[in-house]
Amino acid sequence: MDGSSRTQSGAGPSVCSGPVAERRASTRQAKRVHVSALESDQCGEDVAGAPKRKRARRAPLVGRLASLMEMPMDILFEIFGHLNPLDVLRLARTTKEFRRVLMHRSSRSVWIAARNNLPDLPDCPPYMSEPQFANLVFDTHCHECLAPNTRSVDWCLARRICTKCSKDCMVDEGYGYTIESAYLAVPSKYGKRARPCYYKKDFEEFHRKTASLIDPKKREEFVAGCKARVIEMNKHGALLEAWAFRQASARSTELEQLRSARRQAIIEELAKLGWGPEIEQIPPFDDLGSHRLVKQPTRLTPRIWTNIKPEMIKHMEDLRARRLQRERKALVLSRKQLAVSILRTYKLERLPFTNIMPEPMDFCTFPEVSAIIELPTETEVTEASFADVVSQLDELILQWRTRVHDSFIDKFKDVLVSKLQQTTDAATDIGINAEANASASIDVKGKGKAKAIEPPPPDKSELVKVLSLASTVLRCDHCTSSSFWMNIYDDGFSSSRYSASSIPLFYPKVMGHRCLTKGRGQEDPMTPPEPISELRYDPRLRMRWTCTPLRIDKPAEEIVSNIIVACNLNPLTTTAAEMDTLDPKLACLNCPQWDRVIKDSCKASVFGWRAALVHSVQRHPGVRGIKWKLLDEDHVKDIENVDAYSEPSLIANFMSAVLGTSLHSSTNEDSIWLCAHCMDLPEEKDPMVLSKVKSHLSIVHEIEEPQENQDYYQDYEAPQGRRNIYTPNLKITLPMERPQVVSFSDDMSDECCDDYDSYNDYECLCDACGDFHDYDEYDDYGFFY
Repeated sequence: MDGSSRTQSGAGPSVCSGPVAERRASTRQAKRVHVSALESDQCGEDVAGAPKRKRARRAPLVGRLASLMEMPMDILFEIFGHLNPLDVLRLARTTKEFRRVLMHRSSRSVWIAARNNLPDLPDCPPYMSEPQFANLVFDTHCHECLAPNTRSVDWCLARRICTKCSKDCMVDEGYGYTIESAYLAVPSKYGKRARPCYYKKDFEEFHRKTASLIDPKKREEFVAGCKARVIEMNKHGALLEAWAFRQASARSTELEQLRSARRQAIIEELAKLGWGPEIEQIPPFDDLGSHRLVKQPTRLTPRIWTNIKPEMIKHMEDLRARRLQRERKALVLSRKQLAVSILRTYKLERLPFTNIMPEPMDFCTFPEVSAIIELPTETEVTEASFADVVSQLDELILQWRTRVHDSFIDKFKDVLVSKLQQTTDAATDIGINAEANASASIDVKGKGKAKAIEPPPPDKSELVKVLSLASTVLRCDHCTSSSFWMNIYDDGFSSSRYSASSIPLFYPKVMGHRCLTKGRGQEDPMTPPEPISELRYDPRLRMRWTCTPLRIDKPAEEIVSNIIVACNLNPLTTTAAEMDTLDPKLACLNCPQWDRVIKDSCKASVFGWRAALVHSVQRHPGVRGIKWKLLDEDHVKDIENVDAYSEPSLIANFMSAVLGTSLHSSTNEDSIWLCAHCMDLPEEKDPMVLSKVKSHLSIVHEIEEPQENQDYYQDYEAPQGRRNIYTPNLKITLPMERPQVVSFSDDMSDECCDDYDSYNDYECLCDACGDFHDYDEYDDYGFFY
């Protein structure tokens, strides 16, 4: 190129020739100036100083394909025959000339050639033209509203209808008044309740034509032709549906291959950066292919990798951090299981328990134990690492008992202080109180009364004495359902607000209540629980000891006080241990079973003091001042056990004969025994009766002759805290004045006796109230060994 600069349209001024002269408005199009290398060097300063021109946009190339229609038709058809049907369809929609040519019947060969480019595509059905067929199969616009991306096609109806239009365009058989049934004569598909649905326009067109045909013969011929056409449409519809399924499967496979190739390419690039070992440790739930930049079905190019490289490196760093966190958590869990094994060894050596013992969740939180569990990952932890802990386990567990006992006292401190004050006031002599008050109220100087002196705060030992009273009854909100009814009473749905728990709890056994170390579940259900907290046969989980579910049972305290008074004892000083030692026998006078022959004779149910409390709650709910009779030694000799004379029911005898084993087991067993080999393990179960524990040891642990306190042991809390405590059905005949009105109906049960509140203060006047002990045979976990 010479030194002169030229433009595309001819000679023009040089870049260095000074300012450009103004041109007319019609010739203001910017022209590109070509400057040679030599000229650029010579005029560098002028170019740098001259204002830069903006490059004008090129005008759209209009009419470039206009001369395409001037080509011979055979050449055009040959070119169009190499296109796909969708391309031909779009080409026919570009200009009127293309539409006029491609939509003509003479162009059918072009459509057939384009369709043959897809060898798996079925032939065009005879009831459709080639453009209609291409529009149905390849175009994704709704045939009604032209909405794009309509993927649902009713091949048997030969319609592509979107979901919105299908609500208005589809009708069932009952649409309008019809002369001829459209069944099998109009294309249909199954709709709601498997009823045939029709395209509204086809349905109306069919009935319009059938109504216009007066001649029955012509009408029958028309209907027969319609049915034949429907058969043909169903046949081609099945072929097209199978083809569409194959196409979708092939496309899905193709996309999956693209994603797999992209994933493999990204893995190779990351491996070059040193992430290969980390990629090999990625778990399935953190698969690299699930990342949004990896699962795209596009080929990975150098430019794309450059753009996504920083984010992928950051993602790998996050995966490494999560892996290290998982490994640390697994290591800590394994150390906790090792600590639990040490705890189990310690507890097995001290059977039977005489005090509460820490559960695995509490033991692992001991500072000395937690310090070993949380040692660095590089430090190896074995049983020898816990040697110092084992040597001071007695002291550590004593400290833990002190902590939980203090928290227990603090929870009920206000109630216990109030009750202690009542006990002190009742135990103090009235005269001594009067003298003390008189001396305290006289001022030494004789100037008036002195201020009242507040008593010092009670010591914890005094509060423990109040807790130990038999009249101090606690209840657990987790293992009793009576709290629900208490809420109903409080809302005013019942006139009675007197309700007690049927599972009374007393100190100190309540400290070992199972609900205090077994929770209802975890707060986050998406997070898996720790293995040491799992219970395989219980929906609950182990948790740290807490007294949150416990509260004072005021109604039960009133019932127990009534029972203690019936035993000629003081409720403010009598402890639960003293009542257990005394073991009084009490006859309930509110539900006697009157003799049918002897007038003033009845049978009364006999209970111990704990069973009397449960009987009052279950059989006389809301009744105040139940009458009890303390039986002396002479009366105790006359007590008879009705269970000893009970016989198996007819159904039990029948099932025993069928199964070849006895189903009528004795009920004189309490669920108080636990398996020592399952202690603190996920397989641990709730307390069972002795026979079931021995069966469990035989089947699961293959121990045929188990030893107490070696293979099985008694629960520390026993016998309280059970839903179904065994209570022998004891009866005694007592002389008693019969009221004027007595019911002897055999159909009346114990529940029917709860509402009677008359007849000499007797709550129950029927003769069937003594048969309520059958519920003791119920077992919540009867299907477990």
